[in-house]
Amino acid sequence: MFTMSKLIYIRFLTFCCSCVLLVGSAMAQQAFNLKGAVSSPLFENNTVLLSYHDGKSLRYDTTRVREGKFELKGNIQKPMKVFIFIGYSKEQIELSKKKGENRQFYLCEGNTTISGVDLQSARITGGREQEEFARLQKTLEKVKITGGLANTDQMVGKRNQACLDFMRSNPNSAVSFDLMNGFANPNFFAEHVKEMEMISRTFPKEWQDSKDGKRVSGLIAGALKLGIGKMAINFTMNDVEGKPVNLSDYRGQYVLLDFWASWCVPCRAENPHVLSAYEKFKDRKFTVLSVSLDKESAKKDWLAAIANDKLPWKQVSDLKGWDNVAARTYDVQSIPMNYLIDPQGKIVAVGLRGENLMKQLEKLL
Repeated sequence: MFTMSKLIYIRFLTFCCSCVLLVGSAMAQQAFNLKGAVSSPLFENNTVLLSYHDGKSLRYDTTRVREGKFELKGNIQKPMKVFIFIGYSKEQIELSKKKGENRQFYLCEGNTTISGVDLQSARITGGREQEEFARLQKTLEKVKITGGLANTDQMVGKRNQACLDFMRSNPNSAVSFDLMNGFANPNFFAEHVKEMEMISRTFPKEWQDSKDGKRVSGLIAGALKLGIGKMAINFTMNDVEGKPVNLSDYRGQYVLLDFWASWCVPCRAENPHVLSAYEKFKDRKFTVLSVSLDKESAKKDWLAAIANDKLPWKQVSDLKGWDNVAARTYDVQSIPMNYLIDPQGKIVAVGLRGENLMKQLEKLL
C-alpha cells in the first residue's frame, strides 16, 4: 500500500514478529532468558530461530535443539510479540512437506519457558503479557470450536468481538496495542467506529501520542465523517475526454468509488478483482467510478494503465496527484482505497480488497 508519507506498515508477518513501538524516547534494555524443552525427536539437532526487535533493529537469533532442549538470551526494549521457528529433520521434511513448526508468543523481561512434545502444543509461560496472550488464545480457540466452520463470517465476527472485549478489559496491555494495530484499517473502523473510539480513549496517553495512536485517531475521524451509513460527499471531476462527471449522477445504482494511480503497484494488482466484480454485476445496477491520483506529467501513464488493465468504467482525475480534490474530500491517506455507495447515496462499505468486494456485492445484489 502506498501512502503520502511513503511509510510501510508491516503487521503480523509470517516469518517475523511485529511489535508496537509506543514512543521514540530511549528506554532501558530488558534482559530475557528463553528456555525450551521439546521432546519430539523431529527437532533433535535442528535449528531454533527466534525473531524479535531489540529496540533498534529486527534480530534473528539461532541455536540448536540438543537432547530436547535449547536456550536463547538477549535484550528487548519492552514486552513484545515475537516469532519462533524450530526446524524438522530431513526425513520429516520429505514426509510432511513442511520445514518445521512456528509459533508466536510474548517475550518479556526475565525467564520464559517453552515445554511440551512439539512447538504447537507446548505450554509457554513467562511475563504478564504472555499470560494475557495465552488467555486470549484460549478464548479464540473456544470461539473456533463452538462456532465451527459452517458460517465463516459469523465466526470471524465472534473472534473480532472477543478481541474487542479483551482490549476493553486490558487497556494497558501490549497485547491490546497489537490487536488495535491489527484492526487499524478503514473498513473495520467504518463498521466499529464508536467502539474503537471508546476503546482507544482508555489506552494510555503514551500510546495515544505514538504513531500508531495517531494513525488510529485519523481512522476514527475518517469513519465519523465517511463511515458506513454516512452520505457520500458529492464532487465533480473531468474524465479522460475532459467531460465533467458528477458522483451524484450515479444515484439509483451501487457505485464503487475507487481511488488509485498508474504508479501504484498494489492498485494495479487490485484492478483485476474490481474488473471481475464489474463484469459479474454490471447488469445488476452496479458500476465503478475510478479517481486517479496521477499528476499532469503522468497523464500518458494514466491513460496507458487504463488501456493495459482493460478498465471499461468511467475514469476521472484533476491530475494533481495527492492534492486531488476528491481524494482530499474523502481524506484518502493511502491507495488503493474505495467506498461502496448504495443507490440512495449512502456508504455501505469501505476499503474492500480482493474477494471482499465480490462477497459484499453478492450479499447486496
